[in-house]
Amino acid sequence: MSPLRIGLPAPVRGRIAALDELKGVAIILVILYHAGGVLGLRDVLHGEVGVDFFVILSGVGLTLSARREGAGRFLLRRFWRIYPAYWIALTVFLVADACFRDTTFGTTDIALHYLGIHGWFGDVYAMGINDSFWFVTLIVTLYVLYLPLRRILGRADRLLLAGAVVSVVPILAYFYAGQAAIFAHMALRIPGFFLGLLIGTLLRDGRLEIPLSAKTAAAFLILFYVTYALGIIVASVLIGFVGMLAYAAIVRPALNERARRDLRFLGDRSLEIFLIHQPLIREYNVLVLDWLFPGSGKSPMALTLGMCVGLAVTLALASGLHVLLARIRLPGADPAPLPAT
Repeated sequence: MSPLRIGLPAPVRGRIAALDELKGVAIILVILYHAGGVLGLRDVLHGEVGVDFFVILSGVGLTLSARREGAGRFLLRRFWRIYPAYWIALTVFLVADACFRDTTFGTTDIALHYLGIHGWFGDVYAMGINDSFWFVTLIVTLYVLYLPLRRILGRADRLLLAGAVVSVVPILAYFYAGQAAIFAHMALRIPGFFLGLLIGTLLRDGRLEIPLSAKTAAAFLILFYVTYALGIIVASVLIGFVGMLAYAAIVRPALNERARRDLRFLGDRSLEIFLIHQPLIREYNVLVLDWLFPGSGKSPMALTLGMCVGLAVTLALASGLHVLLARIRLPGADPAPLPAT
């Protein structure tokens, strides 16, 4: 049977502005999702789909930036993009929580967080110090998964089958273990990474061939039908993909260059914003309001104004941290900052 062939007029070269804009869209969606949670609003928009954008874009970015290098060098480059910003944010919040909120955490919790693997050790650790930090575990896991996958990027059917197996194992494990947070936040989103690898291959090579083989059929059977038969619907990857298509085909053409530039600005700083924003618009927002207006309660208007201030502080801190870390390069690193995948 002939393979499914998808082609572009030409391979994409250089940095793709639309991908950086999508990171900006993603972080806006995540912020709106968290803001709605603070105000107790219904999750009508489902801004959590922004995380699916990030996961898919990580696969795209890794494929487009692929180079011949050893595993150690690859992990060093990728971890350098994640861990310095994460360690700074983690340390600041640990100190601030102890000083201002009289909140401390156990040694195991702190150690797992500094290693960035806390997300796989149950909901208590994954959502412990900061609800947003589980994302670090997810991204680091995807980087590690990418190492053996580099050898089969040119074989879409093998990649799909590997992705289905790798995705279904944690999906089923955390579903039956009753770890709802890890199941929903992390496990269900892993398939999006493999979709991102395929999209990246298409953009890089200008073509993508998906053999209609037994491997391809088995991949879709395992990921969608088997999980559905067990009462699990794997939809995040599809919703994220549709949302990205909607931005590229409908929203982006209607935006002027200023709006696109603002989205790219947010996209470049999306990691730092992700790490910082939630405690500032939630716990520390409430803390400051209680300090300024003791006993007066926290109205939706007060919470909203506090969130606006928290987001302004987030943007200032994230920009400063992003610029600072961009100036600190690994020996022999590229002159340009690493893509924020």
